[in-house]
Amino acid sequence: MTTASNPAYGYRRLLGDTHFQAFLWTQFLGAFNDNVYKIIVSIMAVRIASDANSSSRYLALAGAVFVLPFLLFAGTAGQLADRFSKTRVLQITKAFEILIMIMGIVALTSARIDLLLVVLFLLAMQANFFSPAKYGILPEMMSEAQISRANGLLELSTFIAIVIGTSFGAMLFERWKDQPLLMGATLLGIAVVGSLASLHIAYVPPAGSTEPFHWNPFTEVIAGSRSLLKRKPLLLAILGISWFWFVGALFQLSLILFGKEILHVSEAHVGFLVTALAVGIGLGSVLAGTMSGDHIELGLVPAGSLLMALFSVALGVTHNYDWALCWLAGIGFGGGLFAVPLNAYLQEHAGSEEKGRIIATNNFINMVGVILASGVLWFLHDLLHWNPAIITLALGIAMFVGTPFMIQQVPDRSARFVLWCLLKVLFRVRIDGAERIPREGGALLVSNHISYADGFLIGLATPRMIRFLLWRPFFEMRQVTWIFRTLHAIPIGTDSPKETIRSLRLARAALEEGHLVGIFPEGGVTRDGEIAPFERGYLRIGGPIIPIHMDGLWGHPLSCKNGGLFRSWKHVFRPLVTIRIGESLVDSTAPAELRQTIVDLGRSDSAALAWRGPRD
Repeated sequence: MTTASNPAYGYRRLLGDTHFQAFLWTQFLGAFNDNVYKIIVSIMAVRIASDANSSSRYLALAGAVFVLPFLLFAGTAGQLADRFSKTRVLQITKAFEILIMIMGIVALTSARIDLLLVVLFLLAMQANFFSPAKYGILPEMMSEAQISRANGLLELSTFIAIVIGTSFGAMLFERWKDQPLLMGATLLGIAVVGSLASLHIAYVPPAGSTEPFHWNPFTEVIAGSRSLLKRKPLLLAILGISWFWFVGALFQLSLILFGKEILHVSEAHVGFLVTALAVGIGLGSVLAGTMSGDHIELGLVPAGSLLMALFSVALGVTHNYDWALCWLAGIGFGGGLFAVPLNAYLQEHAGSEEKGRIIATNNFINMVGVILASGVLWFLHDLLHWNPAIITLALGIAMFVGTPFMIQQVPDRSARFVLWCLLKVLFRVRIDGAERIPREGGALLVSNHISYADGFLIGLATPRMIRFLLWRPFFEMRQVTWIFRTLHAIPIGTDSPKETIRSLRLARAALEEGHLVGIFPEGGVTRDGEIAPFERGYLRIGGPIIPIHMDGLWGHPLSCKNGGLFRSWKHVFRPLVTIRIGESLVDSTAPAELRQTIVDLGRSDSAALAWRGPRD
């Protein structure tokens, strides 16, 4: 996570891309149409079957019909996305939506439940073939720097489509229930507009998969599962996404019961509960993209899990409708923070030639999670006779228990996220030249040392982890050593030359492995505010040198003004810290030359501040 933002990226630049706009509108209108038709079918099923006392059976059947294609044909959809251009797959599947909606007009005018369910099945099948190409095309359309923001907007638009589509479908049925032709024509019109929008999606070439086509739809899912077993990070990402779908489905199913049995409100008020959950997910998704900045921030995943757990427990103990709306929005908000980084990670790190297969496998496991949610609700509510509040409370406790496991999977990212939040509260940080830190490969970051917070603050300039050399007595302080170990700091001692050389060799090995290494060659925090002469130790590490100048913390309690730590209290709250990053230097740059380069960076920074004024 970083406060530095490349001007080439951002939501404004992303939304200004007409190809991405076309993609966003295409998927929005598809999800919107699906939910409009689904709610119309559900209402008509209840009306048609009301005399036969079988409405609940038809509702359950409608839910099963919509899930079934994701289980049966997920593998086939993944093969198509890997074999052909994902742009063409999106455009062709959107064209099929037009044909399906023509059939929908026939089904609506006939008012036959079997035909309505057939069209619902075909719509779900179209969505199934659309999904792997939809998620797989994002990393091919844009760089990793935009992938989190793109996913945030994708999730936001999806849940807006669900909320508005459900409401619009109910309104459409109420207005034209005796004029099904008008309902069908409206749905057909939406499908045509969505198909036209898809024609402007940026073309991406086929991924180049040479895998023979498998007619057995489960072959791809099995192959994808085997691949995931060898790639633990991707497997954990998919399990996390499936947990999100399980939780979301369980909440959506149980909210009707929660509204009636706990809150004692009408069906209309229950609809607002579902809306609050969906709106929260959308807002959390956008914020996840914002907080991730120009990279994928996995540290948000445990934070999102913790928020979902807290608000689930709060919902489980409330009997007030207004508070229930707040807690559900909070649950959704945490869910957005939780899901967006995982989806972005999956899209970015699945191999290009099997991206469709991996996403199809993900869709299959997601739908298994949705089905399990139905089974869990039936088991807990109907068999064990738990009321919805107890179910919600138990779910919150389960998420509390699972959060430490998630932290354990990404401890460095979790610690980094907590530090980011703390630093944002305590400091205003201005970073110039963040793009000069390489996005991959080894490099040595060299900075002046003005306070004990310098290493943490420099970490804000890049999404990558920086392995700072740290004086061993500080590294081994019992209260904080776990933080330094989690952040992969390298302890360096000064008791003997051999110990120092050993630490420098460890740093060199880390750099040769492709990591960023940070060092303060002054040998300690400045005692007079000036940059002291540089030691030569950094020359043993090698690698390209990235010079950095820190300013704004002299006189802060974490500096050594007046002779030591916490002896000065100037600018205690949110001082403006400037971090200026220079052009890369060769690894043989002499200490005096390197020091002068960093001094000059500070002078240019002061001139820039005088010209533009400080900014946050």
